Amino acid sequence: MSCCPPGALGYLAADHDDEGSVRSIDGISYYQVGSGPNGLLICPDVWGWNGGRTRALADDFAKKGMSVWVPKLLPAFEGGTDGDGLPPAFNIGERGSELGPLFGGEWHQEKVVPKLKAVVKAMKSAGVKSMGLLGFCFGAWVGMHLCKEVKFVGCASPHPSAHVEGMVGGDVVALGKEAKCPWAFFPAGDAAKGGDPEIYDQEGDLFKALEEKFPGKNVTKRYAAMSHGWSVRGAIKEGNFQAGTGEAVQEAVKECVTDLLEFFSKRGLVRREVAGLPPLPPPPIVLKKPKFIKVSGIEPEARDLNLMLKSVKCDETDPGKAWDAVLGDDTGVVTFSLRNADHATACKAGSSVRVQNARVLMVKGFIRIIVDKWAILKPADEPLEVEPKLDRDLSAVEYELA
Repeated sequence: MSCCPPGALGYLAADHDDEGSVRSIDGISYYQVGSGPNGLLICPDVWGWNGGRTRALADDFAKKGMSVWVPKLLPAFEGGTDGDGLPPAFNIGERGSELGPLFGGEWHQEKVVPKLKAVVKAMKSAGVKSMGLLGFCFGAWVGMHLCKEVKFVGCASPHPSAHVEGMVGGDVVALGKEAKCPWAFFPAGDAAKGGDPEIYDQEGDLFKALEEKFPGKNVTKRYAAMSHGWSVRGAIKEGNFQAGTGEAVQEAVKECVTDLLEFFSKRGLVRREVAGLPPLPPPPIVLKKPKFIKVSGIEPEARDLNLMLKSVKCDETDPGKAWDAVLGDDTGVVTFSLRNADHATACKAGSSVRVQNARVLMVKGFIRIIVDKWAILKPADEPLEVEPKLDRDLSAVEYELA
């Protein structure tokens, strides 16, 4: 019984100098780096709190504006890595069956989750107000149990192993239904060829269960060319123990880090500019459908007028420069003062026009409509089946203006 698929590559020593410090609460040790009100709880894989590039990633996330916490969770097996989880040389492909008793025993979520809750308490005491969770492999399983009780803004997992739940007699889909926040999954390999199971994919049962609770807020993206564990245990540089070719893995790690930051930025945990993410494209401009009124609704000083009118007449008042057009509908007529030859042409007697964003100009107390550079006057799409009400001329009424 193993959380990792056969062939998953083992521990990769990270050439990294820690930038944080080791602390403890209630007997639980943790690595902490960064500060601020936005916190990230990292649930490590089975190599523990100092395995692979776990701390290197923690330090990088701290530079993105988060307070990052990596707890020591697992009683060491054969000495572990820095006293936690599996030893560096443990070959999970050959010895994966040895993990079964550990998952059902001292590494069971019932033993691990209380330790995580203690660290959450420390995070809150340190001023963390908003929290996200990042679980690698095994960390997705215990993280999914934790997020039933703790409110995170979002949880994410590269090469997740939440399916350990089924290995210990539980139902991972039922577990997902109890989550209090959306998840982002980045499974590895080909599910049909021993990679991470398809429950994490778009049509997978676990992902669909989460989508039912948080529609459109969950993320899944499969790294089909990567081996399980690549993000923390894959190659860092040439000459090191590699999970696939060095350059391919390095690029996949970079891509996955960007994917994680994109997810957490959408959840409000990190600001895009601080995280080094490109600005989001501006939202599409949604044009409001214009609200058209009748001539009877025109008042002195009115602006943003939208009207569908039929022309009664259009007379030239200043050769080639100005025209007065009388336009109307079944509620009345009004005079337009035009300064555009195209507008005058559109207003020949009997024609139908569409007017948008026009405004009233009071001339010696009388209403005139003008079509300035911000307005539109064009032929109507279809002729208006209306006869203007000539006995109600709004432009013939004199107003006393203050």
